Parts: sequence; structure tokens; C-alpha cells
Amino acid sequence: MAADAPQATPGRRLKELENALKKGQEEHEQIKQRAAALGKELADIKSEMVGVARAVQEHEETLSELESQLNDLDALEREKMAALDLKRQQMNGVLTALQRLAFRPSEALIAQPTSPADTVRSALLLRDVLPKIREQALTLKTELDSLSSLRADIGRQKRRISATTAKLDGEHKRLTELFRRKQQLQQETEGKRLETEKQLQTMAAEAKDLRDLLSRLEEERLRREREAAERAAAEKAARQAEIAAARAARQAEIAAAKAARQARVAAARAAKERHEAEIAAARSARQAEQQAEHAAKEAEARADQAARNATVAAAKAASDKAPPGRRGAHPFSQAKGEMVYPARGRIIVRFGQADELGAPSKGMTIQTRRGAQVVSPYDGQVVFAGPFRGYGLLLIIEHGEGYHTLLAGMTRIDGAVGQHLLAGEPVGVMGQSEGKPHLYIELRHNGQPVNPLPWLTARKTKVTG
Repeated sequence: MAADAPQATPGRRLKELENALKKGQEEHEQIKQRAAALGKELADIKSEMVGVARAVQEHEETLSELESQLNDLDALEREKMAALDLKRQQMNGVLTALQRLAFRPSEALIAQPTSPADTVRSALLLRDVLPKIREQALTLKTELDSLSSLRADIGRQKRRISATTAKLDGEHKRLTELFRRKQQLQQETEGKRLETEKQLQTMAAEAKDLRDLLSRLEEERLRREREAAERAAAEKAARQAEIAAARAARQAEIAAAKAARQARVAAARAAKERHEAEIAAARSARQAEQQAEHAAKEAEARADQAARNATVAAAKAASDKAPPGRRGAHPFSQAKGEMVYPARGRIIVRFGQADELGAPSKGMTIQTRRGAQVVSPYDGQVVFAGPFRGYGLLLIIEHGEGYHTLLAGMTRIDGAVGQHLLAGEPVGVMGQSEGKPHLYIELRHNGQPVNPLPWLTARKTKVTG
């Protein structure tokens, strides 16, 4: 019984190590499954937000058209009222004279200060006027009927505006619910996002111009990628060393226990057996180390294959759930004519035209409705979101291959730094103050402004300027 005591300690140690490894693998798998579930739910929400934002913009455009038609109907009503009032004044005197002749013809003739012949001529003239008065009365009745029909059209138009406004409010509420759920899913990374935003705000304050800002953002992105790769390599090396050390310790404990038992049985062969035990321990340690490296490589290969399979499955699921007209299926350099309009409205300044200061515009400006919805024009990642000098609130989206989209003029930005966006995903809202808000759109390639209009999808858009 005493001889078995030394064997209990390495056995328990081995069991503890195996349990710890198993528990760690289970926890790691649970984390991966949770991350995959959160990623799928977030992708579904982003896809639904794209559809809701599109519906909001369509309701906004319909509402603008209905309001314009209502203004035209109101102006036509005012014109008809003025014309009818003028005709009423013109006919007032003639009708008064006819009423006097109809009720008191004898007294009217006697009271005339002119000769009887002139009086007869006046009566004959009034008789000739009667058919024309009847004709004008019929015309007046027709115009009054037309005015009544016009007012009925105005009432119907107002009801359509009220119904469209109610639909728009419903879509806004749905979009608000989606934003709330999206923020809940992103709370796990909120601290890191705020820290990144703070660093980028500091860089923005130090940047001399917009090109310098874009250059600093690119350098920061490359630095983060290098640090992430270095951390991954260090963690991988540490895991391999820990596994090899654990297996070597186990083999050493087994060999030591065997040597101790052999020493108690034959004292004369203690030196030789100790030497053999040491050789066996070294050989076992080398074999354990080789087995650990081989197992680690196999585990790494299986993990890489699983990650690739998950990436392919996620991409396929996102492609299957993408709404009709989805953009961003290929590199941005091949997407000319496929960018969606960030907001619905009227183009008032084109690329290269003189802006408010008289300088050539580096982008284009759209006049929108108050509180209009703004969406991402193409797939990309938010690299800057916040105030920047003369731009006010500025949102910069990186599309890859050196392309960036700049959006300015919003009173609220919903996109966060580091967030990956889909084409059409809501990113902000225009102002509610009096007057028409202006959304400024700029497209840059390697820091140089390019005309964004050829990159946007063809659609019915009022253009001026």
C-alpha cells in the first residue's frame, strides 16, 4: 500500500490537467457559438434596417410630391376665387338695373330725366343684354361647380398626405426599435469603441487638413492589424509551450515514480536503473514534445478550417438574406453606377460647380426634407464619426481600394467607428429646423475628390444648379 502512494499524486495531477483542458475547450466552443449567434442576429437586424430605411425614404419622397401637388391645388383655388369675385363685381350693376325694371317698370320710365326716345333705346339695350347675362350665369355656375370639385380634390389630397404621414411615422418607430436592439448587441464592444473614437477625435483635432486625416486613419488601421496579428502569434506560442510543458511534466513524474519503486526493490541496481530512468524520461519528454507539436498543428489546422467554413457560411447566409437591389457584391472599383443615394431630394450643387463661397465644389449637395433619413451608399466600415471643422457632423465610410465616402450636414449620426455597414443601412438623420436641410456628399480616391454622380444609381431626381 505504501508503494502505491507516490503514484496517486501524478495520477491526480494528470486528471486535473485533463479536466482543465476539457473545460477550457468547452468554454471556448460556447464563446464561439455565442459569437456566431450574435453575428447572425446582428446581420439579420442590419438587413431589416436596410429595408425599413428604404421604405422611409420612399414615404418621404411620396410625401414631398403630395405636398407639391397640394400647393398647386391651393394656388389654382385662389386664382378661381379671384376670377369669380371679379365677375361678381362686373355683373352687380347690371343685375341691379334689371331688378328695378322688373319690379317697377312704369315708375322707372317716368323717373328717367332723358327723352322718351332715349328711354326706349335704353330698354331695348337692356333686353339685348339679357341673353348674354344668362350665358354668363351658366358660365358662372360651371365655374362654381369646378371650384367645388377642386375643393373636393384638395380634401382627398390632404387625406392621402395624412395617410402617408401615418405610414412614415410607423416606419420611423420600427427603425427606432431596430436601432435599440442593435445597440444592445453592440454593448460588449462599447468600451473599445469609445476608446477608439476618443483616439480618432484626438487625431482629428491635430490633423492639418482632410487629406492628413485620411492618411492618419489609414496608418491607425494598419497599426491595429499588426498588433492583432502579433497578439495572435504570441497567444498561439504560449498555448503550445504550456501543452508541451504539461505533457513533459507528466512523463517526468511517471518516470520518477518508476525509478523510486525500482530503487526500493534492488539497491544494488539503483545507479544503473536511475540512469536508465533518466534516459527514458528524456526520451519520453522529447516524444511528448513532438506529440504536443503535432497535436497543436492538427488543432490549429482544424480551427482554421472551421473558421473558413464559418466565414463561407456567414457570407452565404448574408447573401441569401440580402434584399433585392443589394449593392457591394464586388470590389468598389467595379461598382460605378451602383451606389444608392444617401438621401432623397433635389440636387442643388454638382461636382465642380461654384459653392456658397464661390469655390469649385469637391462633391455634390442634395436638398432634403426636414428629418430625412440618411443611409450608407455602399458596403463599408465607419472610420470617422463626429464634428470636424467646417463640415459640422462628419461621417467617413471606407469602401476599400483607397475609396472613402464623406457625408456632412446631418444633425444626428447613428454610425459608430469600426462598425461595418451594408449598402442602404441607416446612418443618420437630417435636421428639423425651418428651411430645407442640405446633405453634402463627397467621394475620394486615395485622398483626391472624384465626381460622385457617375457612381450613383440612375433614378428620378430633380436637378437644378
